[in-house]
Amino acid sequence: MTQYHGMRKLLLMITMAALLMVLHATSAEAARNLVPAEPGKSPNYWCTWSAQSYMQGQGAKANDAILYQVASIDKYAAVQLNEENMFGANGWLKNFYQKVRGDLWVVLDDGWDLPVNRDLGYRNYSKLDPEKFPSFKGSIPENLVTLNIKVMECGWRGVGLWYRAYEPAIDAERKKTFKSEADYRKVFWSERLEWSKAAGIGYWKMDGGGDEAAWKMMTDLAGQISPGLVMEHGNPSKDGPFNSYPGSGRVYPAYVEAGKRVIQYSEVMRLHDHSPQLGIPTMLGRMASILDVVKTKPAKTGYLNCEDEVFIAAVLGGTMGVMRSPMVGRRPGDDPDIFLKGPRNLKKRMDEVVRSVRWQRLAPAFGAGVMETHVDDKMLVDSYKFPVGEFWTSTEDWATTYASPYACMNKVVAQEAPAKVTRGLPLPEVTCEGEPPYVLASRNPNGSISIGTLGRLSPERGCYFPEADVSLQVSRVSGKVGIFGYYKSLTLVFEKPLGDVTILAQDLAGDGAVDITSKVLVEGNKLVFPGDLLKTVGLSAATPGDLSDPALVVEISRRLL
Repeated sequence: MTQYHGMRKLLLMITMAALLMVLHATSAEAARNLVPAEPGKSPNYWCTWSAQSYMQGQGAKANDAILYQVASIDKYAAVQLNEENMFGANGWLKNFYQKVRGDLWVVLDDGWDLPVNRDLGYRNYSKLDPEKFPSFKGSIPENLVTLNIKVMECGWRGVGLWYRAYEPAIDAERKKTFKSEADYRKVFWSERLEWSKAAGIGYWKMDGGGDEAAWKMMTDLAGQISPGLVMEHGNPSKDGPFNSYPGSGRVYPAYVEAGKRVIQYSEVMRLHDHSPQLGIPTMLGRMASILDVVKTKPAKTGYLNCEDEVFIAAVLGGTMGVMRSPMVGRRPGDDPDIFLKGPRNLKKRMDEVVRSVRWQRLAPAFGAGVMETHVDDKMLVDSYKFPVGEFWTSTEDWATTYASPYACMNKVVAQEAPAKVTRGLPLPEVTCEGEPPYVLASRNPNGSISIGTLGRLSPERGCYFPEADVSLQVSRVSGKVGIFGYYKSLTLVFEKPLGDVTILAQDLAGDGAVDITSKVLVEGNKLVFPGDLLKTVGLSAATPGDLSDPALVVEISRRLL
């Protein structure tokens, strides 16, 4: 009898141990983080431009009228790009994007090397003004080393620099000592590339001018002097925030032709500029147009930078030049901000950046010409009536002083973009009552799949997000699946029946996966995700008060029997 009780006790102990192992395994599986902790390598950055322009007037009792004008750029932007605003206790680099700052360079925009009086003769000279950066006591190259170190000490990937393709007036006397302008230009930019290499600076954002000969020369020099430096160029065709305005709202043919040239010698080509209000159709139209005509891999990497339209970049494999910051409500009255104001409330959509950047740890950005692009013939139209002073081309001084064709004060602007765009995948089927969302998808070169829906904008409805039944032929998945936006349902169609699978899902802003197998319908070779499930999981790690759209990562694996 004693032996019987002993055996029973031993069996009970073995059973309990096995149960604890199962429970522990289940708990560990549920808590698995599907997003790598290591920062991604895609050439993404946060740009200081909008932040530096928003600093003036914070906490004032009344707004300076100039804050509603483009003239505020010339008066304040360079002054506010300073050491205190960057590195102080309340500085941008100490407080912004804590979850993904290691993935992002900090690109110092126009004004970083201008003195407080904004003497444009210093632009491109690369000297940090001692009034703006009082603790920087060294030479120009020494201060660039210190600058990059301080940025990295705040946890960021490093510093990037904004330049324009001309040489500064402050260096005019030295220029006279050269036999030719070409010789001087080569020496001038070679010096700055050497300084950047020594400082570990990884990114240059070339802006304005449209001087393609200079851009090519600088790209070639960078390859020789600082081959690790990423050189970004814009599109020299149009320097405006709208496509074909006034007009159809479609991408200019000249923009596409210029893009075909520039992308051949660019590590990154920026699809600038765009408004925060109509940025989705503007940027999507440009991205689709360039991808559609670049059929083979460019001579350089050929990334397409989507600026602040981070979901477009994440889903279609572009790169990000993030502009938004969480600074909102710091100016009195209606809180003027001619760069980030509007019904989309981008400054309350910080989680979208986190989700997009973290997805590219799993599915890195990839250049044009790598995957076959499919662009829908159906075009969708978004439109918006711009109030006075809400955007830089709706300011009174833009319309009067600058007399620009892009002036949109009190005008309705329409922008068109394809209803569907894919890379490496067929166009999805979309069923929706009324107007559909934009639908994007791509197969990453590493096998991961991404799909996203994007919201719409009209004067009658404001910002709205139609929920559609979306079906996508994926054939196979050798990596993760990233799902962005809202759906009524999402169906992934595989080439073979799936059998017994386990499905884990995780908010891309979160750090732990959950098992959603029982909530997903498996029908032979189809997986059907209810839209409410995608929304719940995709917002489960949302920052309180954040208005971002959902995005999640899904892992599909065969269940071990």
